[in-house]
Amino acid sequence: MNQHFKRWIGQAVSELDNEFTVHQVLEKIVEMKGTSMYIGGISSISYELGRLPKVERVDEGKYRKVIE
Repeated sequence: MNQHFKRWIGQAVSELDNEFTVHQVLEKIVEMKGTSMYIGGISSISYELGRLPKVERVDEGKYRKVIE
């Protein structure tokens, strides 16, 4: 996974509501960046969401922001 895509995932999460799906993150990235060759797939997004400190997994393909 490239650094562009990692950054775009973080940007998309910050613009989404509290609960969201992996598909919503991908839609937001495509909305922001169009059809860039650097856009990865659903599994890449899931992997990166699992590594973000302020995001937790709720269900399969569903995540939410952790507000402290």
